[in-house]
Amino acid sequence: MLLHHEVEYMQYHLAIPNWAWVVIGGCALYFITRLHEGATKLTDRYFNRDLDQAEGASPPQSSRRKTRWRSTRFWHAQLSSAAAFRRNGAEFRRASDGHGWGEKTTRTLSPDTPILAPMAKGNPFLVDEKYEVEPGLPSGFCRPVLAVPAANPLRCFALSLYGPHASGADLDANERAMLKRIAHAAAAVYAALENQDLRQQLAGFKRKLSAKGRESKKRRKQI
Repeated sequence: MLLHHEVEYMQYHLAIPNWAWVVIGGCALYFITRLHEGATKLTDRYFNRDLDQAEGASPPQSSRRKTRWRSTRFWHAQLSSAAAFRRNGAEFRRASDGHGWGEKTTRTLSPDTPILAPMAKGNPFLVDEKYEVEPGLPSGFCRPVLAVPAANPLRCFALSLYGPHASGADLDANERAMLKRIAHAAAAVYAALENQDLRQQLAGFKRKLSAKGRESKKRRKQI
């Protein structure tokens, strides 16, 4: 009502052609829409405490289970589908059943799959709608709409696929940012775990070599 009153006032006192009012109205509508979107994001950011609680929660399990818990537990109750694929050699394998992923859905994903082409950048990316019929993926309402890789500059350790909210709403900017932060933290944990596994394997090889060396010395002495 205030804007309408001001427009009438300007029309009365300013000699502006009618086509100019169309341009002015379009610009005003654009800025009002952007202001509304910004206010909505700001409100969600500062008043959506569920996101902060989900990101900050940490159960008393091991680091390996803790990473999986943080990235899926809260979302299983919120989203239509969610599944995590861990790198296993040259492919990504889904160890758990996932939420919204039935028995007929795939348990492996190849990095060469066209749907995963943007994964090389290491950032979350939208799943293109043209891959609606991608073999093995959930279809319909459970179709993944967002892919979040857990990666560092050298390697992608895991990939999570998320569907929209169970209510039908899409993931907003704050939720996507939270998933990106969780994936970044998960990549650091995965890297540390792989480093620990490699150290244990190396230590095992050293013990075996030392044992063989002692056996060789005993045999030479016996000879």
